Amino acid sequence: MSHRTVRIHGIGIGIAAALAVGAALPIAALAQSPAAHDPVTIRVLNWGQGGEQYWKDANKAFQAAYPWITVQYESVPFEQYLQLEGTYINSKSGPDVMANNVGLELFERKAAYLPLNDRLTPQITDQLASHTWSCEGFNDQNPCYGLPQSFQGNVMYFNRSILQEAGLDPDNPPATWDDLGAACEKVKATGKACIAMGTGSTVAYWNYPEIARNYLDEQGIIDQYQGKIPWTDDRMRSILARLAEMSDKGWFQDGAATIPMLPDGGDVFTSGQAAFVGSIVSDVFNWKQWGDAIGHDNLGVMTWPVIEPDAPLAHKFSGVEGFVHGVTSWSQHPDEAFDYVAWLASADNANLFLTEAGGQPINTTFDASLIDYSPSFTKIQEIIKDPTLHAGVLLSGKEADALSRGYQQIMLKQITVDQWVDQMQAALEASPEKAPS
Repeated sequence: MSHRTVRIHGIGIGIAAALAVGAALPIAALAQSPAAHDPVTIRVLNWGQGGEQYWKDANKAFQAAYPWITVQYESVPFEQYLQLEGTYINSKSGPDVMANNVGLELFERKAAYLPLNDRLTPQITDQLASHTWSCEGFNDQNPCYGLPQSFQGNVMYFNRSILQEAGLDPDNPPATWDDLGAACEKVKATGKACIAMGTGSTVAYWNYPEIARNYLDEQGIIDQYQGKIPWTDDRMRSILARLAEMSDKGWFQDGAATIPMLPDGGDVFTSGQAAFVGSIVSDVFNWKQWGDAIGHDNLGVMTWPVIEPDAPLAHKFSGVEGFVHGVTSWSQHPDEAFDYVAWLASADNANLFLTEAGGQPINTTFDASLIDYSPSFTKIQEIIKDPTLHAGVLLSGKEADALSRGYQQIMLKQITVDQWVDQMQAALEASPEKAPS
């Protein structure tokens, strides 16, 4: 199993370059004899990434391996999750295990989580394509506050039958921004929307990185993370202008600004009302959910069309560790809570996560041959071999909120791009964790 490590300014960021190979590494035997343990109950909170049935089966499998540990599981939709997590954090009580996306979403909440470094043994980490995005400075010599379960990143899915109806070739989907614009006009002529869209946090994580790759190189993304590029910079303004252009040209369905992306925007795509949707490869609203809804043979997948063909990152995949689970600082059962976190990242869970949730496991031992029914999954295994940094998870919480709120205002024509730039700059200046160093 090969890894690709990007090192910028001493920051080590491990990214899987060939997750689909399925290397035959030994499966760690994590469970111990129950006779030596008193019964313990732990509480787990996440946003159900992978679906209700997956988490029922995953918790059942974990409890079979650790029969002295009972899991009380709670999930809420992601659009409500950060608020609920914040309530628990403010009260310094609640679940023993909670989930976050890696990057600044996690770092802004790090005081609520125990550093796991002493527990991250080679037996656990050697099977993972990467594990440092939950570590300060993306370096596991610094405190690490979670362990990843998935590999994540952005693609664009499409409905092959809608493209055919519009006179387009689904075997040759739009490769450039101009191609996408021409395709959108043909799709709209059929009475369908071109791109399914909604508002919310997905704007920052799903849409923004795919535009940003055309204007920022890897150094630029790191500079953005460190707060060294103002939003008044021509590159940052160009990113916002391209996002606005998608709405201005009518590429979204009517009413896109008034609904959340999850689940309502996704429903526009699954109901056959739109030809394309920008989404992710793992966790929720991935190839499995889309394929189950519209037919796996009908589901196409591609990288986002290129805006600036000569940009160094334009043709790459925005790849990153997906969600991580951490052990809360107030947990009364940190050992058992970590057993759960480690099991989620283990080989024992990798194939379950793959087959039931449609997840892209971070554990490199998964068996890709189990998914022989999805052309999109097979295509994704090729796409993820050429990754770059994911600009979305390096936005501060205030920037992500301003990006999502501003995009809704742009779609409603309540603000201009210049006003959006001002809002984003104000959010950056209000983000102390992004002060230039």
